[in-house]
Amino acid sequence: MKGVYTAFFRLEEAKKIKVGSLGELKFEPGVYAYTGSGGSNVLKRLERHFSRSKNVHWHIDYFSVEAEPLDFFILPESSEYECVLADIVGTIGDPVKDFGSSDCGCESHFFRL
Repeated sequence: MKGVYTAFFRLEEAKKIKVGSLGELKFEPGVYAYTGSGGSNVLKRLERHFSRSKNVHWHIDYFSVEAEPLDFFILPESSEYECVLADIVGTIGDPVKDFGSSDCGCESHFFRL
């Protein structure tokens, strides 16, 4: 199944996490939302995000191994709607600058709610 999604995570306490090329970032406790797209299999992508045992590659991998997975929702839309969904989620959250958006012009695809 193709689609775009938002996955939710909880961080219980403040943590400094090295996030690839973004370097070490400080995250406050709270609920975070990450928006992405799943290409040909969105459920496998979400399964990866919610797994703690993986090779870290994407920005969300660095965060998700440190946080508690909560839930997700999927919209069965093409990947061109990923940025639209990130913009909508961004209206209710504070962006983590440049997180998850290195391949588009968005400020972020990751938000503290």
